[in-house]
Amino acid sequence: MMRVFLLSAVFLLPPVYMARAVDSYADMVERLMPSVVNISTERNTIATDEETVDNMMVNPALEGRELLGSGFFIRDDGYILTNNHVINGAKKISVITNDDEIYEAKIVGTDKPSDLAVLKIEENRQNNISSVSTEKAELDEKPAKFKPVIFGNADDARIGDKVLTFGNPYGLGVSVSEGIISAKSRNIGLGEQQYLQTDAAINQGNSGGPMFNTDGEVIGVNAAIFTARGASGVGFSLPSNIANWVSGQLITNGKVRRGWLGITVSNGIDRYTDKPGFVITEISEDSSAFKEGLRAGDIIIAYNDKPATDIAEFKRFTETMEPGQALRLKTLSFGEEIRNVVRIQEMPAEELKDVTNRALSESSKYYHQSSDKDVFYISELKIAVKEANPRGLIITGIESKSPLYGKGIKEGDIILEADRTDIFSADNLLDNIRNAIIDDFRPISLLIQGIDNTFYSTIELAPEND
Repeated sequence: MMRVFLLSAVFLLPPVYMARAVDSYADMVERLMPSVVNISTERNTIATDEETVDNMMVNPALEGRELLGSGFFIRDDGYILTNNHVINGAKKISVITNDDEIYEAKIVGTDKPSDLAVLKIEENRQNNISSVSTEKAELDEKPAKFKPVIFGNADDARIGDKVLTFGNPYGLGVSVSEGIISAKSRNIGLGEQQYLQTDAAINQGNSGGPMFNTDGEVIGVNAAIFTARGASGVGFSLPSNIANWVSGQLITNGKVRRGWLGITVSNGIDRYTDKPGFVITEISEDSSAFKEGLRAGDIIIAYNDKPATDIAEFKRFTETMEPGQALRLKTLSFGEEIRNVVRIQEMPAEELKDVTNRALSESSKYYHQSSDKDVFYISELKIAVKEANPRGLIITGIESKSPLYGKGIKEGDIILEADRTDIFSADNLLDNIRNAIIDDFRPISLLIQGIDNTFYSTIELAPEND
């Protein structure tokens, strides 16, 4: 009876307790290893901090001579994907494959925003790498074929999923580390690009190497490590969806043609309908969006039948659209729902300067630390403000009797508009307030840029003796 009871107890356990950990990834690693390469570059001078993203490739002992990194085949005819900072400024690039064959590579194209580069190697092997820089390389007659990776969908990856990172740590040769995805959509200060975070070891020399899921698909490109003192197990990989798109653009065009809508947006809520969406805080008059009638203050509630809920996804969606493609927008303007069709343009070299949350927050810190000589007191609103750049007024103080008090408006927030008029100075704001006072103290609508979102707030004005 005891044996029967114990057997029944085992069957009653939830399935999660019966799952066994994978004992070995050896078969998968053996299958994937031929796709991964080591990259060695020679430079006249060492790269500067601007030229490297994370200083992962820089070894003082190799200064002026050689920098090391990783990459992987994305096509069987010799195209390789790696990080731009691995090969930036190189006068010569050598690729070492898993079977220790050495090839010279040429740059097909680079993309600084994503820190990616595509290389192309000749299908003929070099017999002697040391002869390459001084004389014409001897070539085998037999062409080689290379094993490309399969790209997976990084959007499908979940926090806690197992991953394997491949790379060339410290120039020792290709090695493999196991870990998990620790976080997604990490912004690490390299523009607006978001990364996968992992605790799998990413060391010096791993930049440009692939991150695989347990199905053997690439879901990321090793890009950076967090190097603060005491930090360990914090690495970042560029999601495969971006890497796949960028590499295709570089192979086809030699550069990346990004779609451009010509607007800057932030999360907000329409004050007429209480519907959430993306508030347009900046718009270029040269953009198709402006010519189609969109204006700052309008709220995008849907695009191509997708709800406007994730700004990062929206930016990625528009950037990866082909110039000339149509983007369907559903917007709100003064509470009225409008449908627009906007043609995506190619992002110009000098694109519209974004007013990002990071810049706004840094501006707020700067102004709070400065002297009071540039602070203006708006008695009608009982607030102290300071001019922001390129527009708006930073709120440096709010009294408890202010009509803004208790409306979710905080010190450090920025007043961007008053009654749909851009605000550039305290006098500019005062003119709008006085017009509202003349108009029998009618309410005034303010567009407020906070650290987390942008929103409208209706402010009730009252005579001073109230």
